[in-house]
Amino acid sequence: MRNKIRSIGNSLAVRVRALHPVTILAVGMTCATALAQVTPITLEQAIQTALTENLELKAIRQKIDVAQARLDGIALLGNPELETSVLPGEGGEREVELTKEFQLGGQRGHRKRMALAGIEKVNIEIADAQRLLIKEVKEAFYELLLTQEKIKLAKSIVQLSGQIFDIATVEFEAGEVPITEVNLAKIELQSSIREQTELENERELAQLELNGLMGAPMESPHLAKGELKYQPLRLNLDVLKTYALENRADLLALQVEGQITQSELALAKAENAPDLGISLITRREAGETLFGGKISIPLPFFDRNRVEIGAAKAQQQVNRAEVSTHQRQITREVVGAYLAVNAFQKVLAFYEGGILDLLDENLELTRTAYELGEAELLEVILTQNEFIETRFAYLDALAAYTKALVELEAAAGENLGNIPMARILLETNPYSVATQQFKGNNNRQPSIVNRKGRTIK
Repeated sequence: MRNKIRSIGNSLAVRVRALHPVTILAVGMTCATALAQVTPITLEQAIQTALTENLELKAIRQKIDVAQARLDGIALLGNPELETSVLPGEGGEREVELTKEFQLGGQRGHRKRMALAGIEKVNIEIADAQRLLIKEVKEAFYELLLTQEKIKLAKSIVQLSGQIFDIATVEFEAGEVPITEVNLAKIELQSSIREQTELENERELAQLELNGLMGAPMESPHLAKGELKYQPLRLNLDVLKTYALENRADLLALQVEGQITQSELALAKAENAPDLGISLITRREAGETLFGGKISIPLPFFDRNRVEIGAAKAQQQVNRAEVSTHQRQITREVVGAYLAVNAFQKVLAFYEGGILDLLDENLELTRTAYELGEAELLEVILTQNEFIETRFAYLDALAAYTKALVELEAAAGENLGNIPMARILLETNPYSVATQQFKGNNNRQPSIVNRKGRTIK
């Protein structure tokens, strides 16, 4: 009787899937997703779009105009001062005095150097903002890619759960299994659909994050075009630390800030030099016009600009402390990201040796055994749950490894491929030795033994 049921199971399963409301919901979700206007985008395209359209980066670029205006505003000469006086009455005196002050301490040169350093600092800040933006775009892109891969896996699980539910329904109608087995299959199917729905919600959030970084309309769905893949490598920590300390834009900005403070100190000292005032005077007195001149120089006996000089010297100490602190922070970031990359390489080593393929095969064998009546539904569900957990864990490990590389590149301030001698690409995982003890047990052909002691190949 059971074999007869199996012979008609496929045709009945098609009708059951077509009519059951839970399955209709799953199909409706898939169709709704397919109808959405999705734009494929690569990582390179996402980065270039963000560098061009990101609103925060555009605002930072406007600082260049401000810095340039400060440089252009440093006049070659200051304005002269015109003073006139008239005494009333017959034969009253009238006097006109034109005065121009000349700075003798080279203040204009110091101000110009400060303005040029300000422009350099803004350019470096833009480069650092681009570094951080690229990091955020990569993280958002890989998060979207991870969610897409999980949705693909979830859809296959929904399909498999639907098939198991169909088989259980046919067997129940034939009187082979109790209604509890049908209910269990239905619960598993609904759980699979719920998982897919949650992942699709996460995908929308990931798309929203990526759109915000790219300056794209928030409602525009994008399909991350690429793959999460593992490339074994060995990193040179000393090279990475040295490169970061020499090239990180945020550290360079602090160093330029120190140059600006040095110019401020030089300007404060230059202000001690008295300004030379030269005046031309013309006076009309008793019907006679007289011409003359005047020279004035303030004597710095009391005010020697000690406040500004002291403030600039104190700021120099602050700058040095900030540079030293930031150097240590950069070193910590590089070392932390380096350790994370190696840690996730160790995690990925446990998925080598064909373990994932064996998991796929084990699920297929268990499903086949159930269709042949040689396994219980609970065995299928347990095997399927193990399949889901392991597959999702593998995807999470791949994504974590990829994001650790992104963190390392951001910490170093450059793509690893552009840093000489920073990495060595390998053919195999450098931590594969940790899994050798498990590989010997995976060379045998997998099999399933049912409750009756029969082995199913």
